[in-house]
Amino acid sequence: MKAFILSLTLFSSSVICSQSVEGLDFMTYPAREIEFKKKAKINWKTNPYKNKVKEIKEGFETGTISFGGNYITVLWLYGADCVQGIMIDSRTGLIYKLPINSLNTSNQCQDRNDIFDRYLFFPTSKLLVTSICKTKKEAIGFKVEQEFYFYLWNEASKKFSLLKKTKKERLDK
Repeated sequence: MKAFILSLTLFSSSVICSQSVEGLDFMTYPAREIEFKKKAKINWKTNPYKNKVKEIKEGFETGTISFGGNYITVLWLYGADCVQGIMIDSRTGLIYKLPINSLNTSNQCQDRNDIFDRYLFFPTSKLLVTSICKTKKEAIGFKVEQEFYFYLWNEASKKFSLLKKTKKERLDK
């Protein structure tokens, strides 16, 4: 298990340097950079999480552009082991739900302190990657399964689409 955590740390480091996951380069899906002037007011009518107004407001006020050239992402814990999130268009204040949920971001290979390390996105790209990692005890060790989900943001339709899904398995003794 320690080897897996070390390899996950090395994987995360290589992703940050090369901006590539499973052969998909984030810069293949560049976002148009804008000249950031002033954040728009949040359009609360577009909020899909009515019970998270405080988290969204605080995240937006303190946040910077973190996705797609124009969007400020806000994430929060949901229950014991889940994350939810939105992104807010800094130009219009419109809120959009991120494709982050318990079906594509659970990670039993890390501890709870790593709960926000289950997805990856950059300010200069329209690509968002989430991951699931599960371990299962086998007779001779642990079976580790990791899945990656690649979502592409369409600026025209204002929707994410699943671009690709990959899966890896290995046995840790």
